[in-house]
Amino acid sequence: MSTPFVGANAQGSFSRAGGLWPLARLAFLLLLAGSSPLQAQGEARSIAGRVLLPGATRAGLPVAGAWVTLHRVGPDAAGPIDSMRTSRDGRYDFRYKATGDTSAIYFVSTSRGGVAYFTPPVRERAVRDGIAEIQVHDTTSAPLAIRTVGRHLIITAPDSATRTTRTVVEIYELSNDSSRTRVAAGASGFTFDAVLPTGVTEVTPGPGDVSPEAIRVVDGRVRVNAPISPGVRQIAFSYEVPANRDPLEFLVESPVALLEVLVESPEAIASGGRLVADAPVQIEGRPFKRFEAKEVAAAQTITVTLPAGGAGGTNRVMLIVALVGGALALALLLALRRSLTAPRTRRSGDDAEAIALEIATLDAAFERRSTPTEGERTEYELARRQLKDRLDDVLANRSTRP
Repeated sequence: MSTPFVGANAQGSFSRAGGLWPLARLAFLLLLAGSSPLQAQGEARSIAGRVLLPGATRAGLPVAGAWVTLHRVGPDAAGPIDSMRTSRDGRYDFRYKATGDTSAIYFVSTSRGGVAYFTPPVRERAVRDGIAEIQVHDTTSAPLAIRTVGRHLIITAPDSATRTTRTVVEIYELSNDSSRTRVAAGASGFTFDAVLPTGVTEVTPGPGDVSPEAIRVVDGRVRVNAPISPGVRQIAFSYEVPANRDPLEFLVESPVALLEVLVESPEAIASGGRLVADAPVQIEGRPFKRFEAKEVAAAQTITVTLPAGGAGGTNRVMLIVALVGGALALALLLALRRSLTAPRTRRSGDDAEAIALEIATLDAAFERRSTPTEGERTEYELARRQLKDRLDDVLANRSTRP
């Protein structure tokens, strides 16, 4: 029986509806990141923490007897290296020696109710408590209130090659305010779904907090069967719409705390849901018009009117967006939130487009595997997540440069 993943905390979380296995493909990421071939020479290290359930106290309730596993992932080798059960106070304490390539990372995992949780990856000599604490949750397939705290629509200019389609990226930020992880009821069940624009029958999963295979389209709706643990989780996907469709319409089915629309056209108009135009922005030298609304009620229709033919064309950066299922667009959105208002001069080792190409390369390599093993799928997921984090960091750093 497979074990779905959810993140342990904000620092290192991602989700997948799959199994818990050794993680070797991160070697690919570490090589791309310029890992050193130096050896660790048996350096003594430790990671110690606790497994906790939410409780009446801020610290939570210790989980005794939980099985925890220490994993190592590097360019030279990857896999679990030790395991133990937690003590009566929920503690674990791994003492190990770092071996092989110095860029290898280590993390600890555990599971509860068929859902796996893990710490962020670490390289420090001694890690105790803090990020080494893993909060787990009981699960339920009963209905839980999942709030939409953010919905972001990114609408690109028509593809410069065909001029017949444009890409739409949708990003949902969902908040599970309970103390339980919501799981799907059976193989055909789902934990989240949303209506798609008329005529959309296929979506490309993006780099959010759920596995690509957990997202599917059923009868004009996108459905997700990945677990949604307490806290805020992100779901991203993209799809194509005809370039000559005007206007574009999007339905808001449930209340949204923050609705944001970015359109790659200075002439675009977005209305409905009390949207108001915000200051236009330049991202990588390209114009995006921005609209925003807060506390949008349910049953609202968002209408986006576009100029005939669109403005400009989708250049190489946006072609990468299509390849990576919205990864670059998502990073651009995050950068925009950090007040990125103008393109910055690139420096060596600081090229967002190059990192996006790495993501695309990783995706393409994985897609060529006709029957990937569960281990290969997890390795791919973690590598992709780490690359996406690099992309976020690069764009965030640009926004703070003088």
